[in-house]
Amino acid sequence: MATLEKIRNKAGLLVTVIGVALFAFIIGDFLKSGSTFFRQSKQKIAIVDGEAIGIQEYQAKIEERTNNVKSRNNGMNLTEAMQNQIRQTVLDEMVGSILLNKESEKVGFAVGKEELADLIMGNNISPVIQQIADFQNPQTGRFDKNYLLQVLQTIEMDDLSALSPEAQQQILSAKTWWLSVEKGVLQNKLESKFLTLVSSAIVANSLDAKAAYDEEAVSVDFNYVSQTLTTIPDPDVEVADAEIAKLYAKRKNNLKQDAAKVIDYIAVNIVPSEEDYAEVAKRMDNLKDELAKASDVADIINENSEVSFLDAYNSTAQLSPEVISFVESSPIGSVDGPVLADNVYNLYKLIDTKQGPDSIKVSILNLPAFDSEARLTAFTDSVINVVKSGKTFSETALDLTNGGSDGSLGWATEAYLTQAVDAKFKDALFDAKLNEVFVVKSSMGTNFLVQITEKTKNISKYKIGTIQIEVTPSQTTYNKMYNDLNQYISKNNTLETFKTAASDAGYACQTDVPVYENQAGISAIEDSRKVIKWANSNKRGKLSEIFECQDYFIVAAVEGSLKGGFRSLKEVSDLLKRELINEKKGEKIVANLKAKNISSLDGYAAAMNVEPQEVKFVTFATQRITGIGVEPIVNAKAVVAEAGQITEPFAGKNAVYVLAVTDKQKSEQTFDVESQKQQINLQNYYRLSSTLQGSGQLLKENAKVEDNRSRFY
Repeated sequence: MATLEKIRNKAGLLVTVIGVALFAFIIGDFLKSGSTFFRQSKQKIAIVDGEAIGIQEYQAKIEERTNNVKSRNNGMNLTEAMQNQIRQTVLDEMVGSILLNKESEKVGFAVGKEELADLIMGNNISPVIQQIADFQNPQTGRFDKNYLLQVLQTIEMDDLSALSPEAQQQILSAKTWWLSVEKGVLQNKLESKFLTLVSSAIVANSLDAKAAYDEEAVSVDFNYVSQTLTTIPDPDVEVADAEIAKLYAKRKNNLKQDAAKVIDYIAVNIVPSEEDYAEVAKRMDNLKDELAKASDVADIINENSEVSFLDAYNSTAQLSPEVISFVESSPIGSVDGPVLADNVYNLYKLIDTKQGPDSIKVSILNLPAFDSEARLTAFTDSVINVVKSGKTFSETALDLTNGGSDGSLGWATEAYLTQAVDAKFKDALFDAKLNEVFVVKSSMGTNFLVQITEKTKNISKYKIGTIQIEVTPSQTTYNKMYNDLNQYISKNNTLETFKTAASDAGYACQTDVPVYENQAGISAIEDSRKVIKWANSNKRGKLSEIFECQDYFIVAAVEGSLKGGFRSLKEVSDLLKRELINEKKGEKIVANLKAKNISSLDGYAAAMNVEPQEVKFVTFATQRITGIGVEPIVNAKAVVAEAGQITEPFAGKNAVYVLAVTDKQKSEQTFDVESQKQQINLQNYYRLSSTLQGSGQLLKENAKVEDNRSRFY
């Protein structure tokens, strides 16, 4: 009993102890499993109205888009700018897709199974499918449903066991690709439905139609004089703080901004030194003697030049003016140079000249590999006989390739054929007789069936050997530029001295530059994204290390931060003050001119010390006026003025103007209210389409989108 009594007396303490233990148990378990939770959270590239886009899904789409771009551009390496553009485009599309699906669900839009089937293989094939090159007839360049059905029949095979592993993998890959196509078809149709709904809510009425007609109905010609606002010095105009505050209240809704860091930075272009130029020039002088003495220039060029020897003759159309002057005035064997152009030294040797066609028109077909020369000969002889019997080369090629190619290569020069295949191949084609069908083998062992159908007239052509060496920064130059910049930031390691000492040290410091979290880079400097990431991770006053960004060294300092939302009065005060200063300058110039009681345009021209200018065919809707630019008030004043009338001086955004209307024409086209409405509705549809498709900007305006790309890139 005594023990029970003690327990009762300590009940409050026991509850607390048990509670703490229980909490420790629960939170401990949570933290163990929570590593997965937090890891999942970090894997979200973006959150769109509460719906997450995972990094794996996002990256998969980027890889798919990247591969598509590379395949269309012969496997080219993508620049940082191109990669950033792909990332932005993919994110825009994924965000737009989520928002469109949400909005479609709200209003009850959907694409049913029958509708989707019709869009894929029915009578109303989706434009998404029609634009795919694999489904277009190579002869017409237009969509051919037969090509689509052939692909669908192949990828819908259920039993793949009879196929080779490679073929099975190809079909599985094709199925995956086709699923993405179907998603694109679905998305496109939803966009179309949503666009139809929105555009139907924005319909032109009779007043809109009449206003649009009137904007284009009157066209005027006029002479004008103008006095720029800069003719009055800024100190001659006073602007009170209260005026700036009043304008700020008026403009505030247009002064939104994203959160950003403000940086100062020095960018040093890594360029060759004078010593680097001298070193390459000395090397080129030595090579000049070797090139002049060499009877076979191919070896010396291939060993020393950054471009290989091209065993081909060129016409003057393919040469620079300097080289043309050299080859037309020099005997064979002459050497010219070294010539420096755009950091590249060139040495030229005129090897030979001849008369011949600049280009030939080629029809060509890549022949399949045969297991014996006899079978190849039998095949080509039969094909050649078909052409000789009257069938054209293109018809024969289409038959052999099942419509895949008509064999037309078009016009080709010696240089093109040599670079594309080899010199012997080029010689065989240029030496061939017109319309003769023959077989030629490349140095790689590939056989081609060829016909030359046309040749240009004979002209002078030149074979030139070129040694080309680009001047690049040496390691010594690189080290010196790096060390000099490093010493500068060591001595000037505060925010203030970093900026103020730059000019005396020979550097240009860019100041007060806003950089945003997901900004691709600084200015047009490749690979400068790393500077943006650094800036967004550091506080005011912090100086960076030296970043190497493509051809630049960059060192940055954090000046401050800009909060997201409305920009403060302090931040935009100078901008608003400039607007008010210009407004008051305009008023002052107008008042001065009016006080002179001038009655002619020539009189205004003398007062402004300018010459009158002429403009024709200006309507109220003209976007940009020749010689003036975008000045809507000029459009308005010109259209309402009468012919022969001189306007009073009036101020625009950039200058004060006086107009003298010389002619005024009214459109002979009668006002058709229905036609005008239709035109306006089409324009509205186009504008809405551009804001909905691709970036989904129309749907983003009221959406909450959290962009986390800066965590990953």
